[in-house]
Amino acid sequence: MIHVVTLEPHEPELVDAVRRALFSGFGVGAELTGQFSIPESAIVDGGLDAEKLAFAAESLKTFADDKVLYLVKRPFRPRASPAGLLPTHGFADYGKERAVISAALVTQGYPTIEAQAQRLAKLALHTVGHLFDLHHCVDLRCAMAVPWGMVFLQGQTVELCSFCRDKSERRMKNLVV
Repeated sequence: MIHVVTLEPHEPELVDAVRRALFSGFGVGAELTGQFSIPESAIVDGGLDAEKLAFAAESLKTFADDKVLYLVKRPFRPRASPAGLLPTHGFADYGKERAVISAALVTQGYPTIEAQAQRLAKLALHTVGHLFDLHHCVDLRCAMAVPWGMVFLQGQTVELCSFCRDKSERRMKNLVV
């Protein structure tokens, strides 16, 4: 099961698009589990820190193979890299349980709720993919392509390529056995 938790109010269409994309991409249940508040400890120098938020957000009772995706509207603080500061779309505790994404960067500039929902759903699929041990994909149409590239943000597909889908299915089978 993939639990979707909002930490700020979101448009129902956006949350529903995220749930549908996760169900379609991974073939497991994806449900809106609730709405919590952003913990103060995730706010650093007036900005929201994605990694701190993922670990500080209120916990859910889950089973060992469940995943939790937290959604916020506010932008995250940029993260440091060798190339300088990079925009942060989200954070996933790779191969584990928790991930967080922000709707701020992927919905800005798109006036229709449908376009915003498609972009947020693709980011959700990408981020939860990391929870299932998926790495970035070279197929630019795949949701596991790097999310900071223009092709990712402009792409029309909200799905995994066959390689990433097969890998996630193998990973899920190993979790269940």
